[in-house]
Amino acid sequence: MTENEAPGGYVRLLVSLEREAEAEVEGPEDEWLWAEPLGSERFRVESTPFFAYGLSHGDVVRGREDGETARFSDVERKSGHRTLRVALDLDLDVERPEIQRFLDDLLALGCTYEAMPPKIVALDVPPEVEVGEVVTRLQTQRRDGVLVWEWADPRPS
Repeated sequence: MTENEAPGGYVRLLVSLEREAEAEVEGPEDEWLWAEPLGSERFRVESTPFFAYGLSHGDVVRGREDGETARFSDVERKSGHRTLRVALDLDLDVERPEIQRFLDDLLALGCTYEAMPPKIVALDVPPEVEVGEVVTRLQTQRRDGVLVWEWADPRPS
């Protein structure tokens, strides 16, 4: 197994992050996502993106093999999942009990998440979860100064 492979046959898929040429934004130029190879240069996204827009868990995408690396090229079929991105207030981090309770509440609704400690959470909202309820809970936390959030992939299809 190489560094670009994981148990279960998943591979790392490199996604170039879109940036406006004139914008001087700091941050990564690429994001690695875990994906299941489907053959014919197709992959199923198996992680929730932290930085890429327009991608969600379960999406079937096309990618070009570039040596040992698969590079994302476009979305073939949306999964119905939505991706939201959360950034916590400067005084909070994902390890705090009140943040863990909030995330547990989202899990109870049927969402999943991946955390990039100390401040960033990538939230996966599956098709069977009522997205309005998730947004209401996020908006309450935003109003209370706990976090800010954005749609990273609002289109389920």
